[in-house]
Amino acid sequence: MWMTILTKTNKTCQLVLAMALMAASCSLAHAAPLVTAFDARAWQDDYVFLKQQLQKQYANLAWFASPQAKVNLPQLDAYTRKALALAENDEQAKAVLRNFIDAFHDGHLRLITRSSNTTPTPANATESEPLAVAIENMDVENACAAIGVGSTSRVPFSLPLESLPGFALLSDGATQAFRAGIITTEQGSKLGVVRIPRFREAEYPGLCAQAWKTLSAGKQNITAKQLRNAMADAWFEVLAAHLVRIKAAGVQAVLVDVGGNGGGNDFGDWSARLFTSRAVYSAPLLMAAGPIAQAYLEEELQAMRKAYEDSKFAHTAQRSTMQAAIALFEKARADMPASSCDLSWVWQEQRPWQADGCANLAKVGFASGPYAYLPTSTDTETSYASRMYWAANVDKYRGSWTGPVYVLTDRGVGSAAEAFVAIMKDNAVIKTIGTVTGGSGCGNMQAIRPIVLPHSGLSFQAPDCVRLRADGSDEVMGITPDLPIDAITGESERARAARVIKTMERDMSGINPAR
Repeated sequence: MWMTILTKTNKTCQLVLAMALMAASCSLAHAAPLVTAFDARAWQDDYVFLKQQLQKQYANLAWFASPQAKVNLPQLDAYTRKALALAENDEQAKAVLRNFIDAFHDGHLRLITRSSNTTPTPANATESEPLAVAIENMDVENACAAIGVGSTSRVPFSLPLESLPGFALLSDGATQAFRAGIITTEQGSKLGVVRIPRFREAEYPGLCAQAWKTLSAGKQNITAKQLRNAMADAWFEVLAAHLVRIKAAGVQAVLVDVGGNGGGNDFGDWSARLFTSRAVYSAPLLMAAGPIAQAYLEEELQAMRKAYEDSKFAHTAQRSTMQAAIALFEKARADMPASSCDLSWVWQEQRPWQADGCANLAKVGFASGPYAYLPTSTDTETSYASRMYWAANVDKYRGSWTGPVYVLTDRGVGSAAEAFVAIMKDNAVIKTIGTVTGGSGCGNMQAIRPIVLPHSGLSFQAPDCVRLRADGSDEVMGITPDLPIDAITGESERARAARVIKTMERDMSGINPAR
């Protein structure tokens, strides 16, 4: 029955919705009887509400309404309404809405699952926040655990590069952050490799112990904030040290493995500065116009004004730069109403992507703050510079490596890791090798505000920001590799790892890797 209703339609949407309904039907054959009667109209109203909220706070909606995104929203909407009309129980209706969201293929747009039922907790029933943990009198193991340190990412390379002939290990990635080594190929090429499994300091337990030891040497009462800050600096210090060591070994190029790296934080943007001495410009940043972007701009303005007031002894040029940044954000706040528009058109038609058209997006600076780039600052200027150009926090590590760079990618690369790949590629610092990235793009610049459906209580997370590529496209489209390494049937991971190195070596020699 499902396939008959959905004939002569987009195959992807057809398969997604039809299989969702069939799967839900099969699962219910063995399920307990439903406690409440199925209310089809209430689910349809939930769907209308979901679309309305996406129009208000989903930053990528206009992109996915464009032909460039290859997702036909008018057709998807029509199929979803048909499938909801066919649903016979709550599980089927839930599957339809879940698959509607999944059809966007946006890693940050998703159903928020709950361990119990789907009924949201009333706002007046929330419990008070527990007191912050004091780590001053803890030992290092308990202190690191208390601030949430723990690896959830794959420490080894995403492909077994360390198992190839000619590989020499420099760092195991466990006792010291970041697995790194040098490969000497049969042809005599010498290549450095370094693994970044996550752009987030809490993923690296070894860094916590290192930071604790450094802070303890100062005989101060260590706070959670001090420990996190020390870990953040240690993250870049260790990565930079690996690159310097690799450079000293006389390698010809560096392969940075971010396969399976699902993201993290601003480290994805900042890290690009370690791999070149040239100017690196961060991506333009936009946010869903309205209360979320307004809150972001207010927070940034408050921080910049405080930094301006505290910079009494800064050079006149620095103060002028800060004034310009404040003026830029004040203008963005004033222009916010003009940035808002009614996005209901996305369910009726497709329009070419225009970030400055009716996309309901407000310009809020860059992924690096108010400025896309500022020259290297001295230690005395860092507090001033880091307010307007967040990457200034890693100025002392800029250009730790200055030679050719290749970045190994796969479908598991998303969010902050995609920002790392995109900024490096758009600034002509790297060549990418592997497979297309996952297409998560920018996530949230503000605390997530879930979309909670009135009837079902289903809760959805929607990203509130967009990072633009150099060609003006939305980063959520994913990043296509310069040197594709697609899987071959029957090929082992070790063989594919060897193919990555051979492809990289041939490219360095100016030989077409496809030949």
